[in-house]
Amino acid sequence: MSWLSLLFFPALLNAQVPVPAGPAGTWDAPSLDRLFDGRGGFPTLAGPAVRSSGRPVLRLEDEKLPPAPRYALDLGLVPERLRLTVPGFEQLYHRNQEETPGWVSRINELVRQGNAERTFGKIPEWKYDGRPNEPPFVCLSYAAATVNDWWRLQLGMEPLPAQRSGSTGRVEPGTSPDMFELEYIQRSGQGWANFVVPPAFIQKDPVRQTAFPYEPRGYAELLVESRPYEVKDPITGATYRYEPAMSAMEGRWVQLFGNHPLHSNTPADHAQQLAQAIDKWGIAYVQLEHSDKPRLPGAHTVAVIGYFCMEGSDRFVECSANRRDDDWGRNAYFMVHDSFGDNPASTIRHAQGGAAYRAVRIESVDQAIVFPHSLDIVAAPDGPGVWKLAILNKGGRPVPAFFAAATDASGAQVAVTRHADGGYRLSGKPGEVRVYVEARYYYEADGKGRVFQLRLDPGRPVAGVETVRTPPTRSSEPSLQQP
Repeated sequence: MSWLSLLFFPALLNAQVPVPAGPAGTWDAPSLDRLFDGRGGFPTLAGPAVRSSGRPVLRLEDEKLPPAPRYALDLGLVPERLRLTVPGFEQLYHRNQEETPGWVSRINELVRQGNAERTFGKIPEWKYDGRPNEPPFVCLSYAAATVNDWWRLQLGMEPLPAQRSGSTGRVEPGTSPDMFELEYIQRSGQGWANFVVPPAFIQKDPVRQTAFPYEPRGYAELLVESRPYEVKDPITGATYRYEPAMSAMEGRWVQLFGNHPLHSNTPADHAQQLAQAIDKWGIAYVQLEHSDKPRLPGAHTVAVIGYFCMEGSDRFVECSANRRDDDWGRNAYFMVHDSFGDNPASTIRHAQGGAAYRAVRIESVDQAIVFPHSLDIVAAPDGPGVWKLAILNKGGRPVPAFFAAATDASGAQVAVTRHADGGYRLSGKPGEVRVYVEARYYYEADGKGRVFQLRLDPGRPVAGVETVRTPPTRSSEPSLQQP
C-alpha cells in the first residue's frame, strides 16, 4: 500500500455420485500439448466497434493527468457485448473504507478505556480525517474480502456472513476484512516473510495513527489458509475465529507479475497477460501504482472484475482487435470494484466515499494475483455408446465449458460433440478415457485446461479423477522464532 517496501526487503447428479479427490500427479507437458492443442480458444466478444452515447465513460479524478491515472467509470455506458466481466459481480457488496465521525468517537472511547488499564503498549486515539483519499489504510483487507466473497458466490457458499466494519461500525454482508488484517499484523510480529508492517515513524495510517500492512502476498496466503486461527481486536475486544471452510479458495494463488522500481510504468505486455488471467482464473486481486509516482511500489489495492477496450475516449472495440503489446497497453481498461461505497461515477471523491467503479490501464497496475479453482466431471449414460458429461465446480454448480476433448487408453481420439444445450456428449466404447476441459475461470495454475481420468460405464454415472499438474501454493513460514 506504500513506497515502504523499498526500505524492507448438475448439482443433483453431483450429489448422486461421490466425486473423489484428485490425487497429485504428473502429466507430460509435450503430450498435453500434442493431444490437446488449445484449438478451442476463448470465444470472442461479438459486435463491431461502437461509439458511446456522448456521455463521458471515464472521469479523471485528478486535476491533471498523473503518470498512473485512475478514472471514475460509468460502467453502464460500456456495451455488455464489448466487455468481459466476471459473472455475478453485481452481487458484491460495495464496502466503504472511509471512517465516519461518529465511529471515530466511539472507537476513541474504547481506546481511552483500554489505555487506562495499560502501563505499556498504549493504543493511539483515532483522528477523523476529512480529506478525500485519506481513509483508514485497509484497502488490502477490503479487496481480499471482496475476492473471497465473489468465489463464495460462485461456489454457492451463501448467504454471505454478516460482520461489523472496523472503519465505519456498520454491519455489512461478506467476509470480515478486519479478521484478515488482525491476523496479518499478528503474523508480522512473528516474522512471517510476506507479512511485513513497516514502522509507523516511516509512514502511518492517517486515521488510526498506526503502522499498517502493505503486502498483497500476505493476504493471498490468508485467503488460502488451511489451518484455523483465532485473533482478537485490541480495541473492541471482538474475537475473530477463522475456519478453513470460510475460505472459498482451493489452496492456490498465482502472482502474475510485479512491477520493478526501475520501470517508469508496468510494461504494456502485462495488459494482455492480466486480461487473459481474468479469462482463465476470474476476479483478480490487484495493487495499483501510486498515481503520481509509479516508479515506487504499489499503493491502493482493489478487486478487478473484468476489462474492455476503447480507442480514444469513446470508441469501444473488441479486445481481440489488439495486435501488439502497445495496443493492449493503450486500449485495455481494467474494471475495478472499489471500496468507497456504492456511488455513481459522477461522485467527486470526498471524505464519505467515491465512485463505486473505476477503470485503469496497465500503466496504473503494480502487481496482480489470481486464485485458480478446480472442476469435477461426471459421465452419465445417455444412450448406447453415448455418455453425457456434467461439468461442475467444487460447489456442485454447473460450469459452461467451451472446449472438451478426450482420448482412450490407447491414445486414440474419442468423439466429443457439443449439443444445443451447451453440454457435451462422449461417443465410444466403455473403458478408460482421458478428458480435457477448458472452462472460463477454471484453468489450472499452469494456464491450461483440466485433465481427468474416468472409466465410461454403460450402467451408471462415473465421476472423473483429475490429474493435478500443479501443487498447492506453499505458504511462507516465520523467519523468527515464535514466542
